[in-house]
Amino acid sequence: MKTVNLEKENLNLKDVINLARNEPILLLTPDGKEFFISEADDFEKEVEALRGSKAFQSFLDERASCARRFPLEEIEKEIEKELAGQKKTA
Repeated sequence: MKTVNLEKENLNLKDVINLARNEPILLLTPDGKEFFISEADDFEKEVEALRGSKAFQSFLDERASCARRFPLEEIEKEIEKELAGQKKTA
């Protein structure tokens, strides 16, 4: 898996797709968001590539060590609140 920091590299969509043809791509945006891009047709291939990817495994380890945890119930309540707010404005 290749990690691309969009704050440091200026890639257009065509460039990103060309990179993703060879291996899954983790895009890091300037605002700290992360997006995973890979070919959609071959799930088995993606799973095997990620299992063998030291970079992806390190990424997962880093995410797992994050001290902030949110109970599922709290997330569900937040989603319900957002949906209720969207219905009111629609």
